[in-house]
Amino acid sequence: MGIQVANGPVSWGVDLPDKPGAPPWEEVFDEISQAGYKLCELGPMGYLPDDNELVRLELEARGLGVAGSYVFEPLHDGDRHDDIKVKTERTCERIAGLGGKYLVVIDMVSDERGATAGRSAVARRLDSHDYDVFLTGIRRTTEAAIKHGLTPVLHQHCGSYVEFEDEVERVLADTASDGLQLCIDTGHFAYAGIDPVRFFIDHRARTPYLHFKDINPIVHQKVIGDGVAFFDAVSLGVFCPVGQGVVDFAALANAIQDFDGSGTIEQDRDFRSTTTALEDAKASLDYLRGIGLAD
Repeated sequence: MGIQVANGPVSWGVDLPDKPGAPPWEEVFDEISQAGYKLCELGPMGYLPDDNELVRLELEARGLGVAGSYVFEPLHDGDRHDDIKVKTERTCERIAGLGGKYLVVIDMVSDERGATAGRSAVARRLDSHDYDVFLTGIRRTTEAAIKHGLTPVLHQHCGSYVEFEDEVERVLADTASDGLQLCIDTGHFAYAGIDPVRFFIDHRARTPYLHFKDINPIVHQKVIGDGVAFFDAVSLGVFCPVGQGVVDFAALANAIQDFDGSGTIEQDRDFRSTTTALEDAKASLDYLRGIGLAD
């Protein structure tokens, strides 16, 4: 018996609310439903109308429940913490108001670390002072989620300051008593050279939420070898439908037996992709259902 999985606007190229060329939200959620999903993530705050009752009715009309959503903000930037707190509060209020459970906590890709995505040996780590600032941002976001009855989950993200295994382990160790849990994004883990299945097994007790994502091995090898920045790699198609890349989802399906958490299929993509988001979202869900990982 698989788990029920969601999809969200990120798979349609919408990671920021004001991204040029973003498809209308009505179209995105129409297609999430058409692809066979019963759950969704809400996408970035500001993408959907600022009216919870309207959003609830629109989702219900499409047969969609809510898994959660995310904050994708520069948690490493202390000057932005107050603004981030306001956005986090609004995001948490929306998720909780629509019946979601999870706040995915993501440090935004920076110019510095985006340039070294996937290349641990050349990526600068935060010094002790900057790390403390970053940790404060993580903790404030965690506290807001818990206050609203949500489960905050750390999302390691390529091109951010919590990308490589040493960085993920450090944050997990330093937040062990704060209530922060873990979201393993299989594609971002693989991109950064971390085996997501092994990491899940090692941290199963702290992992209630998963992002199912895959990477194209040919494109990945090229962008790592050529030192391509993260968002440029996305435009080149480094992420592909689930089951068409390097992640061993059969091993993951075996590892998560009796898993009582939730998950979201996600494919970071460029609007100029040759396949459509609907085609890829359906292919990913069909694949996970085929191996018994998704309902």
